[in-house]
Amino acid sequence: MTTIHTTGEWSGYGKQNYYWNVYRLEGDIVSKFKCHRFKFFDGKESNWQQDESLEQSWAIDDPAMPEWLRGKL
Repeated sequence: MTTIHTTGEWSGYGKQNYYWNVYRLEGDIVSKFKCHRFKFFDGKESNWQQDESLEQSWAIDDPAMPEWLRGKL
């Protein structure tokens, strides 16, 4: 998988929740992932955890893909 574009990070709900989007190309499919990092206390210390989820995907020739994203290919 190749990263095409990464958005800037924005704050979510709470003081230590942050989100950003990553667009990746794998074969002829472009996928949008919503990434999330947050801080939590495990009883001893605060730790950062990160996860991501697939939000949307398009074929390279899909007319529904945003034009700005098509220009990054």
